Amino acid sequence: MKRYFWTLDREDQQTRSGLSTENELIAILETEDLPCVMTSDWLVATMHMDIEGSGLAIHESAYDPKMPWKLQMKLAA
Repeated sequence: MKRYFWTLDREDQQTRSGLSTENELIAILETEDLPCVMTSDWLVATMHMDIEGSGLAIHESAYDPKMPWKLQMKLAA
């Protein structure tokens, strides 16, 4: 089972990070109430495609300019 190192940065909030499976990360993101166009499972699936190429995926969201956030995922060795 693949695991991912991830970091969630949000303005004016403490950075969160961890080591999780895809499903665990989706569940975590659903509890974060992030302003986003995509649902958490779509976001992670889209980022997963980027990881296949370089091993790293970064999503920066300015969907709500007052609440920008950034998620980074890296495949754990």
